[in-house]
Amino acid sequence: MRLLKRLLKITIITIMFTLLVFPYFYHFQAEAASKHDYLKVGLKFGGNAVESCILKSDEGFILGTAEDRRFEEGMPLPSYSEITVTNESGNIVIRDEDGVLLSSDLGTSGCIMPADYDDGGIIYLDGTPYRDGIQLLPKSNGKMTVINYVRLEHYVYGVLNNELGHTNPKEALKAQAVAARSFAELNRGTHSADGFDLCNTTHCQVYNGYSCEYDSTNEATDETEGEMIRYDGEPVAAYYYKNSGGYTQNSEDVWTSSIPHLRAVKDEYSPDYPWSTSLSFDIIRTKLESAGFTPGEVQSVAISGSNSNGSVTELKIEGSKATVYLKKEKIRTVLGATIIKSNRFTLGEGEPLDYPSFVFFISNGRKSVESDDNTYVINGLGKMKELDGDPFYVTNGFSTIQIGDSQSSKPVTDGVVYFNGYGYGHGVGMPQDSAVEMAREGYSYDEILEYFYTDIEIE
Repeated sequence: MRLLKRLLKITIITIMFTLLVFPYFYHFQAEAASKHDYLKVGLKFGGNAVESCILKSDEGFILGTAEDRRFEEGMPLPSYSEITVTNESGNIVIRDEDGVLLSSDLGTSGCIMPADYDDGGIIYLDGTPYRDGIQLLPKSNGKMTVINYVRLEHYVYGVLNNELGHTNPKEALKAQAVAARSFAELNRGTHSADGFDLCNTTHCQVYNGYSCEYDSTNEATDETEGEMIRYDGEPVAAYYYKNSGGYTQNSEDVWTSSIPHLRAVKDEYSPDYPWSTSLSFDIIRTKLESAGFTPGEVQSVAISGSNSNGSVTELKIEGSKATVYLKKEKIRTVLGATIIKSNRFTLGEGEPLDYPSFVFFISNGRKSVESDDNTYVINGLGKMKELDGDPFYVTNGFSTIQIGDSQSSKPVTDGVVYFNGYGYGHGVGMPQDSAVEMAREGYSYDEILEYFYTDIEIE
């Protein structure tokens, strides 16, 4: 009897201890689960959604819940190294290799993690490796949207080499890591209508998961862990692109809004990136019609607006039915962003120019006007003299531009337009080629970022 009482007492104490300690243990577990900042990245969606998929993990799986940027563990499946997931009547159903039912519905917030997800575990989606977990959302057509539920730092691992090759200098990679992390944070929810934050394409940032990781890019990510570009203490959109052509652009010169940290700067580190291409009037008409315009037969193409650093802000296309004005970045999106590589171009006809020359605009700091045939210079005594000769050139010590009556400032009317330019990309924010060059010259990643983004903090 005494032994029985003693055992009962021990049992009661054990139960009480469990009841007292469990809330703290659960709180610790919840805190541990919450410490990682997760992001939802669309892998298979829209026309690429799948009817089924096979997931593999060497250490088994854990089914849990993905909410509020964290993962809460649920049912462990340690004995299964391969499972099949399908959409059955709107339910996300999980079966083992033999077709035995493991879960009748994962639910829209359900997530499948490798059992060792917190220790570097990898999950394979139809043979492709990813860090962290996989979510699946049912679609009405019987298919599933596939999402990688991935920690923000692991996401940057999978982005960095795609956006800036792993062989580039470490300080450039670190600058790119901070920019990519900032971009991801500011653009969370871009694809919320589809059930995820960011896609894995150039629409957001190119992301290929674990298969695209390298020691150099992972080190650059780790050495800048959590760092973002901030303005007045808030994370900001860190736009970047390949090559500036010598000048970056104000945000409003390319898009609509004036954004204080996205100011134009003279890029003294830009490697030369000349390009030229030609478009016939028929091709231009086809591209305009595809964009919803009705110009009729194209009759002429001319530059009708430029900013003070020579980038085109408006292209005028006269047609037999209507005149179309393409403004700012619309020039590239309509005519083709891989064809018209930047808005730093001039127009020619007959044959490509040997090098691009820019239409010259005179500015008083508030507005600018295009120079005409009568161009004058004035000396320190106030004496003015007209410049004779055509063409002639001016230089600022960094680049030389042609001014006066030049072929590039006249409308093109002969049926083929030659575009001659410098740079590649929209021109706003950090040009990657220049970041690489600055890193090679010994600049640190924060110095690179502070050169191209105005009045920012990195923290």
